[in-house]
Amino acid sequence: MNVTAFRTVRGRLLALIVLVILPIAVITAVTAVATYRSVLSSIEASQLQTVGNFSVRTRIWYRESLRTLLTASASVAAIGQTDAQCRAVTDRLIADNIGISGIIMQVGDDTACSAGNHSSITEPVLMGLVENYRSRTRSPTWIGSEMAETSYGVTMVGDQRYMVIYAGRPRGSSRMEGLLLVNATIVDRAFDLGTLGGGTVVGLVRTPGEVVITRGAAEQDSDWLPAELPAPAQLLRWEATSRSGMTATFGMQLVAEPDLYVLARFDQQAERAAFLQFIALLLTPLVTLMVLFAVYSLAIDTNIVRWIRGIEAAALARASQQPQEAPVDPTMPDDIRRVSEAFNALVADQADRVERLNVTIGANRHLVRELHHRVKNSLQVVQSYISLARRQHGPEHRSVLAAIEAKVQVLSIAYRHALAQGEMRPVELQPFLDEVAVMLNGLLQAGRPWVSAHSAADLALVVDRAIPLGLLVVEIACHAIEERHTDHLAVEVSCTDGDHLALVVATDDRRTDAIDTKIVHGLLRQIGATRRNGPTESGVGLWDIPL
Repeated sequence: MNVTAFRTVRGRLLALIVLVILPIAVITAVTAVATYRSVLSSIEASQLQTVGNFSVRTRIWYRESLRTLLTASASVAAIGQTDAQCRAVTDRLIADNIGISGIIMQVGDDTACSAGNHSSITEPVLMGLVENYRSRTRSPTWIGSEMAETSYGVTMVGDQRYMVIYAGRPRGSSRMEGLLLVNATIVDRAFDLGTLGGGTVVGLVRTPGEVVITRGAAEQDSDWLPAELPAPAQLLRWEATSRSGMTATFGMQLVAEPDLYVLARFDQQAERAAFLQFIALLLTPLVTLMVLFAVYSLAIDTNIVRWIRGIEAAALARASQQPQEAPVDPTMPDDIRRVSEAFNALVADQADRVERLNVTIGANRHLVRELHHRVKNSLQVVQSYISLARRQHGPEHRSVLAAIEAKVQVLSIAYRHALAQGEMRPVELQPFLDEVAVMLNGLLQAGRPWVSAHSAADLALVVDRAIPLGLLVVEIACHAIEERHTDHLAVEVSCTDGDHLALVVATDDRRTDAIDTKIVHGLLRQIGATRRNGPTESGVGLWDIPL
């Protein structure tokens, strides 16, 4: 990230802290995810180990029961092959071994004996079981196939459940077979590996859902079983919904073919605890980084941006002619405070210079006003002198002196109007032209108002342009009266648009030569007039004058 892409101090500092926080947040998230996966793997391994431990315990019990059966068969074969001797061995085996409820052994086609500790366990029942298990699927090597052909299972005799162990092996030209019935209570005692964790249920089950032995739940309770019970050949772990509707994790392993399994249910408390731990590991540093970002942002606003905005506000106030000082506070950073102090010193120095400049400008204005007043007074003195000279000379000189006096009076009138309020201002054309017309009517042809000059209201020109306009009126009037007495001369100034004036000059006999003198052309150029059209029935001409 290029921090220079951000145009403000706050943006660049926040971008810098983001550059620091972002890698930490990514590393934190990766660490939390890795930890969570590691914990889940440990939980899965622990659950599979639990299923495996119970399976191994069950297999060991079956193997020991198989050894008992094989030992009894070997004893019968060793002491003789009479039925009485065989029966004596089976009776003693049942009497001395708690939990063995029935046994039958057959050596070849001659010797056969059986015994049982319950009236329901008869020789025909045992023979039927032998016939059944002789044709069943053989169990794998881990449960004793190297010692004999074995089959294992569970059966009901009467209302009692028994574990069945069958073994058969050749003996010379004949075959020796045996079958052992063990009360399921004995297996229940062996099926004990200590206290299970809360929410864990382990049982020895037969497909499609018969519970033989259980730990963590009542034996008659089958609600903890999965809704659909698979028949895996290998150790299996999966998630499913139990018959009670609860989602749980199940583990299952085959103990004896074809349908005897160890099944365990785990209520996923460990997974939920691991997930909460993952959330805590993930959010704690992230929240810490967010709080750090917020505190850092607040610190930037409090210690930097606030003072910079104060200096900016002082600068803007200075530009808006409402000066104020930049903030200076003991809590400010030293470098920013030095900037504020330097800014305030600059503003104070500038204010002092502006004040001195205003004093100088005021003095200059006073001098200019005084100069203009002196010019006006001098013009009035000159005009008075010319007026006296005109009255003293004969008629042949009076017209020339009257024209000169009229021009001097135009200057005097213009300066008087410009200085009417004590300082130089634009000359309002309406009163200025009215006074010029009155002056011409009195000087050039007294006795009747033959000159008229009008202007639209609210029109004004600076004195340097108002004077040429007044002199233009005088020059046209003087030239017109020299050639031939004119009954009327009219000058009108109007506003054509926002930045142009229209000058109209008209005489009663439409004398065009009054406009064609060099002096008139020079005065028209001085005020920037541009001729729009020539003489017409109603006037000498029309000019545009820019404001």
